[in-house]
Amino acid sequence: MERRIHSQAIVTPEGLICGEVVIRDGEIVAVDGKPAASCRDEDWGADWLVPGLVDIHTDNLERHYQPRPGALWDGYGAALAHDGQCASAGITTVLDSLSLHGMKDGLDRRTSLGPMIAAMDQAAADGALRAEHLLHLRCEVTNPELLDLLEPHVDNARLRLLSVMDHTPGQRQTTDVAGLQSRLLAGGHSEADVKEILSDRHMGRDPSAAHANRRSVVAMARAYGVPLCAHDDATIEHVDEAHADGCVIAEFPVTLAAAAHSRVYDMAICMGGPNFVRGSSHSGNLSARACAQADMLDILASDYVPLSMLRSAFMLIDDFGWAPEKALATVAATPARKVGLTDRGEIAPGQRADLVRVARRTDGWPVPKEVWRQGLRIA
Repeated sequence: MERRIHSQAIVTPEGLICGEVVIRDGEIVAVDGKPAASCRDEDWGADWLVPGLVDIHTDNLERHYQPRPGALWDGYGAALAHDGQCASAGITTVLDSLSLHGMKDGLDRRTSLGPMIAAMDQAAADGALRAEHLLHLRCEVTNPELLDLLEPHVDNARLRLLSVMDHTPGQRQTTDVAGLQSRLLAGGHSEADVKEILSDRHMGRDPSAAHANRRSVVAMARAYGVPLCAHDDATIEHVDEAHADGCVIAEFPVTLAAAAHSRVYDMAICMGGPNFVRGSSHSGNLSARACAQADMLDILASDYVPLSMLRSAFMLIDDFGWAPEKALATVAATPARKVGLTDRGEIAPGQRADLVRVARRTDGWPVPKEVWRQGLRIA
């Protein structure tokens, strides 16, 4: 079946055009800048036509698996709820990023990992999902149980990304422990609360296991052909190590110096959409906007707010003067290519017909009115 969608604002790899996109069997077969008006099946008028978003880092599934501290939800239902939120935000491909360590807001990630992966596997097999869900496993190298958690899932057909990280207080993201304490106190926590939080963040860690664990994760990434990214690099030495390990993405670097050095090695710099929209990192580290101003921003991920990706892309256009094709590449083509997906992310012949119809509203907010995946409307 062939469909023709007209828009006055199609974001192609070459720039913004007025024309139509021709879809056949779930694939874009033509992008025509001078179509005949009588052939249109859909006329989106002034609404923008952009590629479906590709999100390589979100822990949103965890939030639906445990919607309140101590209250676990059914895994399959959590998968459906998370999927619906992603699809309605224009995300047609999502890498569910699950941490292989510890507790978060009372959620035991060790015992929850298997059920969350199994639920998403089953929902995908049932055809119950709107977006395509792939897997990003976040490997906390100080966790002595890391390999026991990773090995059962490293051959999962949905696995598309591994990352190495160390969230021990005093390392990388939380190098400034005093600053973390100040932010927690300013957020309403008591001194006793802060002491307990820091104690919890040290729990279950063995710094002496970090080197061997990292070497094992790097070896697995190479053996299985899975892209690897470095998380929270703060120094030149961190980036040198990441490059030596074969990392292709610098995920959430915490200093501009680390981001700049990542560029030397052609590692794509990934920052969080919420960081960009808010104007600062919630952990007090590098601002995504500072990366954009230095032209060192390649990928934006939703992190913990799915709608932040589309908002960030249009802020890059409106507030930073980026060309539409460059801005949209940060949330579509570039993340897709860096995890080995060459069939999506652009409005171009031969690409999957993953499309988003975007209306502009108050304060420049982009509103996803329609979302299509492989030529079928999903939201």
